[in-house]
Amino acid sequence: MKILCCGDVHIGRRSSRLPAHVDGRLVSCGACWERVVDCALAERVDVVALSGDVIDRENRYYEAIGPLEAGIERLADAGIVTVAVAGNHDHDVLPRVAEALGPERLRLLGLGGRWERTSIRRGDEAVEVMGWSFPEAVVRSSPLASLELERGELPVLGLLHADLDQPVSDYAPVSLAELRAAPVDFWLLGHVHAPRLDDAGAPPILYPGSPQAMDPGEPGVHGVWILELGRGRAVRLRQVPLSTVRYDSLELDVDGVADAGEFDRRVTAAVREHLARVAESAGPLRYLSLRLRITGRTPLHRSLESRVALLQQDLELENGEVTAVVERVEPETRPARDLEELARGADPVGVLARLLLSLDRDGHAEGAAQEDVAELLREAARVVNAVFEAKPYLSLPREDVDTAAVAARVLARQASLLLDELLARKEGV
Repeated sequence: MKILCCGDVHIGRRSSRLPAHVDGRLVSCGACWERVVDCALAERVDVVALSGDVIDRENRYYEAIGPLEAGIERLADAGIVTVAVAGNHDHDVLPRVAEALGPERLRLLGLGGRWERTSIRRGDEAVEVMGWSFPEAVVRSSPLASLELERGELPVLGLLHADLDQPVSDYAPVSLAELRAAPVDFWLLGHVHAPRLDDAGAPPILYPGSPQAMDPGEPGVHGVWILELGRGRAVRLRQVPLSTVRYDSLELDVDGVADAGEFDRRVTAAVREHLARVAESAGPLRYLSLRLRITGRTPLHRSLESRVALLQQDLELENGEVTAVVERVEPETRPARDLEELARGADPVGVLARLLLSLDRDGHAEGAAQEDVAELLREAARVVNAVFEAKPYLSLPREDVDTAAVAARVLARQASLLLDELLARKEGV
């Protein structure tokens, strides 16, 4: 059975933090939904499975209803079954769409927060789909607690909108252990917008991610996934890029760069090189939005603000049909100072120089760091971790973060700025 896996389409939204002149239709989630349907037809899939949040919110209903219904009609006319669950965004909207279309066009599973199963047959192939839908916008308990399913003859696809391994989430928190224990052959989840595949154990667990990348917190390739689930429960899976926008981060070392012209050349060359790699397999990609992190010791340290503003405002490079733009620049350079010499002093300049020398380029304490510096790093990491775990941020897309490294980079950046300011005052600049 060939299944197109998709989730978090969010029809009604568009990619954000792009130049004002970008055509909104080109980067809209509604237009991406049309490409999802085109892909399903081109791939000759048997089923399109949607893991919730197909529509962004109820106030997007009138914007979403036309494209969504038209796409599902095209799929039905081609004999493709569309099966879905509702997420926290469309818990009250998607049921209305399903009622209008009828179950022969859209099978919406699990209404009212109750597990529901359906069998889909194509010739001598068949698959069972188990699904659960959000009954309201907030669900703080695990839907898997009410799942009752015995292993049968047919392969089983589990369809669920949920927050994985976030036990205090407002959005149907589930654990990896619960998913692994269920008699399901493949889990298709929704809620996380960045694609994530866990196939280290059985069953495989896929967050397909939003087919259209919507903000810089959703980096990398976005699209849909083609799943082939066989009688022997063998799984084959591949991603098909469909997003017209890709967000990436790029680090650039300007160590030793002493003039603005050389700085501009290095930035431009780095962006061109990254753009060329991405454009090789771009698919429908039209915009590469980059977040640049500038590192290294340079005499330009104090004057980079004006260059950064120009970068974000003016830089646009093209490779074929793909245009690279700079969404943000994070200057983390350090002044071109002799830190070893400055560290010999007993004044605040010496203290800051010793702190900077105790940190490596990734913000970790090196062996020479004294215990007071190590303690400072631990306290900073504790504060950063508390921010990451704060309840208002739990619903945001998340990825593994080295909070110690984040905290130490911030410390290094601020210490460098303070050192530069103290030296400037001392030198009468």
